[in-house]
Amino acid sequence: MVLLFDSGAFRLSAKYIQKRGNVWYFRRRVKAGCEGLHRDASGKPQSVLFFSLQTVDQREAAKRADEHARRQDALWANHLRGTDEAVSPKAALARLEAAGVKPGDGVRYRDTLTIDRLIDELTGGPYEPFEHHPEPSAQNRLTLDLLMGKQVPRTLSDAKDKHIELGKGPRNKIGQQQFDRAWDLLMGITGDAIIIDVRRGHANEFVAKLRSRSVSAETIRKYVYQIKPVLDTAIREFELKLERGNPFEGLTISEAETSPPNERLPYSAEELRAIQKKCRETDDQRRWAISLLSDTGARQAEIVGLRKDEVFLSDDVPHVLIRPNQNRRLKNKQSERRVPLVGEALWAAQRAMTTEGDNLFPIFQPKASGKEFNANTASAALNKWMKDNGLAKKGQGLHSFRHTFVDRLRDAGVPKDIREQIGGWKPQGVSEGYGKGFSLAKLKDAMLKIVI
Repeated sequence: MVLLFDSGAFRLSAKYIQKRGNVWYFRRRVKAGCEGLHRDASGKPQSVLFFSLQTVDQREAAKRADEHARRQDALWANHLRGTDEAVSPKAALARLEAAGVKPGDGVRYRDTLTIDRLIDELTGGPYEPFEHHPEPSAQNRLTLDLLMGKQVPRTLSDAKDKHIELGKGPRNKIGQQQFDRAWDLLMGITGDAIIIDVRRGHANEFVAKLRSRSVSAETIRKYVYQIKPVLDTAIREFELKLERGNPFEGLTISEAETSPPNERLPYSAEELRAIQKKCRETDDQRRWAISLLSDTGARQAEIVGLRKDEVFLSDDVPHVLIRPNQNRRLKNKQSERRVPLVGEALWAAQRAMTTEGDNLFPIFQPKASGKEFNANTASAALNKWMKDNGLAKKGQGLHSFRHTFVDRLRDAGVPKDIREQIGGWKPQGVSEGYGKGFSLAKLKDAMLKIVI
């Protein structure tokens, strides 16, 4: 084992590599029962694998060794399992590698002893022309196909890797945890299956397993949404033709078998006035955040994650710029927008700009170094304060400000397209996608109609 990195509490080592001269080599003992998969030039089974990694760079050697080891693990696991339940492209590639050949070599070097020997091993031969040839196992058939030049099938792990490579994966620790839980559940059902072999039945089993845990319909949808975009990426990027499309598209999730979502009630004008009055009296960072929420209609994470360079108080129309930043991502593309500051939101922004640091609300930043920003932590504290002070009843909370805000705009006769632009909601029609939208002055005029 070679030490790659050692600092503080972290130590990183690489197995199976050793140096001879300036060149790094791979050395690993073959798992018991798998020696026959690896043969030398004379056809003798090998108990130890030893070959050059063809690099003088230690990190590159570790990377190449890891790739070899993963393929070997897949090959050995498939061989020892001895079934056709899991056809693995990685195992097929490792079988070719163990024989010292590459995909397509069966066409390029058809009449060599190495190719003939491998074909005999995969088919159970050799056979005379008049003899019956039993059908190879599904795994051996795939290995033969690759040997003869067939394209390597894409698997679910390939789909996940491509999705992450394109920058579409989780953006923070919490998102990564949700993604990993959903992915682990899928792997427990399908294994690292070839993508075109993933069926609707697998997707329905995925939902059924979640339903058996008595989770809400909304939670099931969140799990499904962790998987569906990955398959969308694979279908598009790998140019796959699935007969019925993405198997995770349009799944039926029964509301009757799951707990109903919590109803979010709006605030009355009197309740909203009382909240804003109490925030003025308390006059601290947490209350400024609540005041901003009450008169912008923005989502809670959008407000508590603001940075000071996204607040423009000296412009003709004071406003905030809601965009993705190092604190948090946004729900969708439509969420990126500029929102005028009026009423209590303007007062709160002015007060918040007096804090130290680059964040508008440093109180919501993680206290420990290395921890990621989590808007849910702020949500719990703010909701508790409103409950404890009798400012919110059951069914009311921070998100109720957004419901209340759109009700106020609607009651004031503000057109739907202006409401959607202020709130960052997705427009329903095609024509709304053209042009730059309404000016800040126009949005401000609409919002001034609802200031209490």
